[in-house]
Amino acid sequence: WHSQRDRIIELASWYAGLCATLGKFANDFALMMQTEVAEVSEPIAEGRGGSSAMPHKRNPVSCAAILAAVARTPGLMATLYASQIQQHERALGGWQAEWETLPQLVMLAGGVLENSEYLLSGMQVNAQKMRDNLDITHGLIMAESVTQALAAHIGKADAHHLIEKICHRAIALDCPLRPLLEKDSLVSQHLSSEQLTQLLDPANAVGSADHFVRQILARFQELGT
Repeated sequence: WHSQRDRIIELASWYAGLCATLGKFANDFALMMQTEVAEVSEPIAEGRGGSSAMPHKRNPVSCAAILAAVARTPGLMATLYASQIQQHERALGGWQAEWETLPQLVMLAGGVLENSEYLLSGMQVNAQKMRDNLDITHGLIMAESVTQALAAHIGKADAHHLIEKICHRAIALDCPLRPLLEKDSLVSQHLSSEQLTQLLDPANAVGSADHFVRQILARFQELGT
């Protein structure tokens, strides 16, 4: 049994995968905290995330702690994978290398979980800034929904080429997409002003997000009970 290390690597892989998943979240969160985006922010606490030179600054310290831990996991996993090749029935060096590596991985995962829980429980969400960022493109971000609606009348290829040309014109003129859509005879022939309002509203493009959120909340409540 000494040379059968598959259970060790299976356990370690689970912890590494957990770290990677939460690392992805922390990385996106930090990017969304940037001044130019400012859609979310970490919890506010005295002396937390400040800058010695810039009083206004709020650094993503939880994200930094998570990402620092996640950055170490691939190296630890490499050691554990290398330790899989062990001689005969009682190897020399391979399983000893696991003694410190596996506990380090588990401890890092524990820190990642702790920081992620803190981050999630106190995160601040700026919904208005999210909407403002979506509106930066003046409707261009919703051009695909208009294309799909128009495709039902004139075909997918023709709809794509037409809306693409109108989008290029909107970019060149630095103007909103909607007035150009309403002025186009083919678009206005098939899509009313009310339809364009619906199609160009990002709030109508969340798909099944609400369903997924309800599923996650239901699972969380089950775990709590």
